[in-house]
Amino acid sequence: MEKSTLHETATLVRFTTKFWSGIKSDKDLRSQLADDVSAQSDLLNVQKYLVGKEHSKYFRRIINKVRNEFYYPNTLPWNDNSSDDEGMVVSGWRLCPNSNLDNLIAQMSQSKRDFEKEVDEFLEFYPDRIKQAKVLLGDAFDPLDYPDSDYIREKFRFEFETNMIPNYSSDIRLKVSASARAKIESDVTNRIQSNALSASKAIIDSLVEQVSHIADKVGQYDPKDKQGGFFKDSSFEKLRQAISVLPNFNKDILGDISSVKDAHQKLVGIMAKIDSVDSLRQDSDESASKREEVSTDLKDAIDPLKGDFLAKLGGLKND
Repeated sequence: MEKSTLHETATLVRFTTKFWSGIKSDKDLRSQLADDVSAQSDLLNVQKYLVGKEHSKYFRRIINKVRNEFYYPNTLPWNDNSSDDEGMVVSGWRLCPNSNLDNLIAQMSQSKRDFEKEVDEFLEFYPDRIKQAKVLLGDAFDPLDYPDSDYIREKFRFEFETNMIPNYSSDIRLKVSASARAKIESDVTNRIQSNALSASKAIIDSLVEQVSHIADKVGQYDPKDKQGGFFKDSSFEKLRQAISVLPNFNKDILGDISSVKDAHQKLVGIMAKIDSVDSLRQDSDESASKREEVSTDLKDAIDPLKGDFLAKLGGLKND
């Protein structure tokens, strides 16, 4: 799409989270273990689950659900580098089509409220968890391992940010020489073009990969072969979700490409003909014929989007 309009049709977003893991290394236990097994202590690691093993898994599941059900499906990679430091996951910026933005903001706002409610409930019962840990950890229990509630609350974070994509033609306001300004403008433009291309490729590559995977699984499925390939209901649900957001990605990021519109219409039609995923697994001639039809139609729908599709449009180059 034209780089001059991307800042008008899309917004940068970022999701940052952290939580108190409740896991602590114990050097004394490590030394005891090293003595017991005649090992070098610095090659061992002994950790204690201060409030039970499920605590960390529970909050990680909550965050992953938000990321996988709301955040990722509505956004595309921009400079999506992530780091995990003491339980905090700091993601890079991702690209959200403006057609998705209101819905995403609402989903993330509700998710933040739900997350904070979970934190409140955990802290409400935190003293009880400590009493329980005293029993379960036995001699490994140390009251100094347990910070106060205010400290722990600060270890939880759920933040959703938005930012504008720089408009390379008007956002460079630095008081610099003409040559320096030209350099800055060129670098900003190239960076936006590169990120836009990556986002565009992500749309097409992800769709082609999902559709191809399901088409192959359905086409190769044999109900008599219990060890053979199998397709999950969840794979179809993820594909339906990807198909549902494709028009917004196409309009706001790709520039309303007609061949993507055609592919979307075909995919919607194919999915509408599937009464249930289980109907494709039946051991019958009718089901076998249906599997062959679905597999072939899915492959045909995305065939125009394969290969150097974006490069053929002009102005976009493959990496």
